[in-house]
Amino acid sequence: MVLNKPQDFTIELLDGGRYRLHSEAGVCTFSNPSTVHGLAKLYTLSDAGALFYVGISKQPMSTRLNFGFKASGKGGYHGYKWKGLKQRLALSVWTAKIGGKPAPLREMETVEAEVAFRCREKSGQWPAYQHEIHFYPSLLGHRTAAQRIYGHALSRRD
Repeated sequence: MVLNKPQDFTIELLDGGRYRLHSEAGVCTFSNPSTVHGLAKLYTLSDAGALFYVGISKQPMSTRLNFGFKASGKGGYHGYKWKGLKQRLALSVWTAKIGGKPAPLREMETVEAEVAFRCREKSGQWPAYQHEIHFYPSLLGHRTAAQRIYGHALSRRD
């Protein structure tokens, strides 16, 4: 597994389930690969050196975030636990390749679980706003990717 360079943003949570993205260039919107439907993406939210959440999606990131912000419990899903925070968070979006092809969702879910586990192992706690996690047998490549992602999340200061 080869991780692609992450797309790094700051996400500012606004009232009514809205948000504003910032990049080094200022206010922005998502761009490729975050906008690609069907491409497995792993994303982390962190603040002040702590991992808050790690998630996975094949939807465009704007679609996934909107769903998580606007969910109200219908069908049992209440949305993101962190949707009520009133602070800027560091958001990183990762994609990967295996054998030169985009990594399948199951492979990225395995990395997602390893990132959450790494958080538990290093900090003593699971990510503070984690909903659920899917565990699958992992290989060294999954764990190595998770180590890089976790370290990147902790280094973000937004």
